[in-house]
Order: sequence, then structure tokens, then C-alpha cells
Amino acid sequence: MVELAMILGIFSYLILGLGIMGNLGPPRLDRVETGVLRSLGIIILFSIIFLAIKKKFWVFFIDLWQETKNDKISLLFIGLLSFQGLVNVIGVLGPELGFDALWYHLTIPKIFLQQGRIFFIKGNLFYYNAMPKLTEMFYLVSLAFSPSGLLAKTIHFLFGIGCIFGLFNLSRRFLKTREVLLACLVFYTTLIVGWQSITAYVDLARTFFEIISLDLFLKWLDDKNKKIFLMESAIVLGLAISTKLLAFASLPIFLILIFFKTKKISLAAGYLLLATFVPLPWFVFSYLYTKNPIYPIFSNILDQSHNFIQFNLLNAIKDLWTIFYHPADLVSPIYLIFLPIILFRVIRGGLKAEIKTLFNYLLLAMLFWYFTPRTGGSRFLLPYLPALSVLWVYFLSAENNFLKKTFLYLAITISIINISYRILANLKFVPIIIGRQSKNEFLSQRLDFNNGDFLDINGEIKKIVKKNYVKIENSHNLFYADFPFIHSSFFDNFPVGYVLTQGNDQLKQEYGNLVYSNQKTGVRLYLYKGKI
Repeated sequence: MVELAMILGIFSYLILGLGIMGNLGPPRLDRVETGVLRSLGIIILFSIIFLAIKKKFWVFFIDLWQETKNDKISLLFIGLLSFQGLVNVIGVLGPELGFDALWYHLTIPKIFLQQGRIFFIKGNLFYYNAMPKLTEMFYLVSLAFSPSGLLAKTIHFLFGIGCIFGLFNLSRRFLKTREVLLACLVFYTTLIVGWQSITAYVDLARTFFEIISLDLFLKWLDDKNKKIFLMESAIVLGLAISTKLLAFASLPIFLILIFFKTKKISLAAGYLLLATFVPLPWFVFSYLYTKNPIYPIFSNILDQSHNFIQFNLLNAIKDLWTIFYHPADLVSPIYLIFLPIILFRVIRGGLKAEIKTLFNYLLLAMLFWYFTPRTGGSRFLLPYLPALSVLWVYFLSAENNFLKKTFLYLAITISIINISYRILANLKFVPIIIGRQSKNEFLSQRLDFNNGDFLDINGEIKKIVKKNYVKIENSHNLFYADFPFIHSSFFDNFPVGYVLTQGNDQLKQEYGNLVYSNQKTGVRLYLYKGKI
């Protein structure tokens, strides 16, 4: 898994370098496709296949079968995990509906492809384009093969599968095989994981890197003479930061643990330098254009919901309860049901050193997570759920038979309930997958046009504008714009033939003649000042 993480990091930066040098290929106004990216995508795929063959990846499944073939409970866990994966595949095969994916995770790479280069997008709409985008670099390549976004969704789904294998490796140092599978089941059937597995976000990619980083850190604690594990942990954490800037919150966790385990500031300083060196190209990119290496953080472009949280004990308890029980993207109540038992075991003491470290890691994670902006709800907690899953299973497996059976049955029940919920959530994709509903009809029914979603119904706008660029006003989530466009936020006198508005039409006299309108989407298209 470490080699896979490194390979993904190398290729992501290779794509970034090619894009900054403007070598993605000539701009394509009618479709997002370049031969360079197609070739690179094929190289990435064969590199991963070669790694799988080199590591004899199939041996893992053979060994797992030998260990579990006579254990009905373990086979049940494997069956539920596999079924959850199939349910997630249904969601992957449907069109993208995620707000952030349609806003910037997919749209920014699409703009890069249209322009044939990676550049800073000015304005107040795509301000996240200055932040690290390791996963979006793969989305950029994927759009050259699959402009619909299907391959991008598949990539994020596969990162979720990678999380299972990473968690399996992490758990084996603490748990028996059956318990390892239970920890994987508790994590993977969590509703937030199910939702993230079907959309082109980046949170599962961040989680994948953070699991590997934690596993490497624990390996170093086993043998402090092997500093290579600590170095690799820092590098992989740097890849997590390159995936999502909020992963910076994990950095002080490791620094604190390193210092208290070794009392050596030099080791913590080395870890800090290595982890921040990996995402440095993104920081330089941001600084050159905004004079802020972590733009848009600490800028006036973000609203108050992105501010760092001030501590309040009552609010902290309320937030913790809400995040596990009543959020829009539910985690799972199973983590809090047995919380008193877990706390009692920790207070009683007598824990193994590694378990203490894992608990301290989780405690610090919850602390730093609490103070960081939580605009993404429980998905920002996602990177720490693997460690939480391991601890819960470990503590409950040491209890008496009654509690162990109670936890086991409850875990299975909640997993089945969560899988059933995800089935219901993904059923809407079935008609389009089996060909009974068109993509255009599906999206016209599911997108929220009053909240900034955009759709060129039946490709009518594309037929009108042909290869001319369109200046877009007001519209927000532009991934499904299937024609060359420039948003007004970064317009900058770019030559356009048409102006498109959605919802707000106060400036129509400035635009020119109305040539198209759609009442359902609220879209109006104008011939820009009568000129093409």
C-alpha cells in the first residue's frame, strides 16, 4: 500500500507539472480530450497493474480465504462488505449529483482541459483552485477518457476500497482476523463512507493516505531504529495534505506523539519539514498568484462558517452528539453506544502501549477536528473513523461474552440497516443504468436549478453556440456545461460570442438579443452585443 501511495503521488505531481508548463495538449473547444493525458492515464493504469503483480496481490485473497473458510461469522462479514461494495457501484454508475463535485472537484479540471493548461482561476467562484488538488489531477486525466465524470467517480470509489485494505493492515497488529473484518465492516458500511464512495469528492482519498501514514507511524514505534517508517509516514501524510488542506490538522497530532514518545524535538522537526515539503509545489503555486500559500484560508473571500471554532464545553458535547446521531451525512450511532465502556477501560488503565498511542491519536484528532472549520459536516471526521473502528472493536472484544455478543449483533444489525439505506438512496440510478431513462431526463429531474446547478437540456445551447465561448453569469455548478465557457468571475475581457444567465437577468440590455431560454432551468442565452 505504501508503494501504491507513492506512485499515486508521483503521477499526480507529474500531471501538475505538465499542466503548469501548458503541455496537456492543444485546447479542445468541442470536447475535453488530449492525447497526452490519455497516454499518461494508460501509463498510470499499467503501473498500478505492475505493482499488483509484483506484490502478488491475489495472495492476500487466497490467505484470507484459508483463514476464514470455516468461520461463518467471518464469511458473513466478507459477504456484507462485498454487498456494500456492489451497492456503491450502483451509485458510481449514475450521473454525478454532488454539489462540491459539480462546483469545483470536476469543473476546475474540466476548465484546465478546455484551456490545455493548469492556471490560477481568478474571481470569487473557483477560489478553491489555488488549494492542493492531488486527487483532482487524476480527475483531470479521467475526463480525457470519460467526460461524463463516470471514471472520476470510479477513482474515488477505488480510494474507498483502498481504505478497506489500509484498515485491514492497520487492524492486524491489534486484532484477530474475524475482528479485523468487523472493524472494516463497521467503517465501510458507515453511511458517510457509502455516500462518499459514489461521488467525485476527495475525502476518501485523504482517508486512504492518512490510514497508511498512521500504520507507518505505528511501525516506527515498534522499532524506533527504523526511521524509514517515520520518513515514509511523513511523506504519505504530505500526500494527504496535498489532497485536502484540512489534513494539516493531522500534522500536530503526529508531532505531539513523536515528542512525547522520544522527547526529541529534532525528530518532530524532521517530520514537520518532510510532511510540508510534499505539498510545497501547491503552496508555491498559491503564493505566486495570491500572496497566500494556503489561499483562500485567512482571506476575506470565505464566509464566517469557515472560521476556526472557539471552544465551548456545552457546544462541544452537543456537536459530538450531533455528528454521530443527527447530521445530514450520518456517521453511525454505534460509535457512541459503547462509549462509556471504552472510557472506563481507558481510565482503568493496563492498556498496551500501541493501544494507548492509538487512543491518544484519536483523542488529539477529535480535538483538532473540533477547532477546524466544519463546513463539510461529518465527512471531515472521516480520516479518523478507521482508528476509531479499530479501538471500538478492540475494547469490546476484551469484554465478557454478553457484551461481545451484544456488540457483534448490534454491529451486524446497524451494518445491514446502513446497507439497506444506501440501497434505497442508490435506487434512483437504476433506471438510467439499465437504459430506461436518459441521462438528460435524470439530471433535469434531480439537479437543483434554484441552487446553482446547471444543465444544457438536450444539448440545445451547445447546438447554438457551436465552438464559440460563452460568458456565464450567476450559475454556480457548471460541470454539465457541454460547451466552451468562461465564467464572469474570471471573464477578464475574454472574447466570447454569447452570454448566459441563470435565475438573475437584471443585465439583459447589456448582453444583446435573446436567442434561447428555458423555464425549467432558468437559463437565458444572449447573443453578446450582437457580435460573434
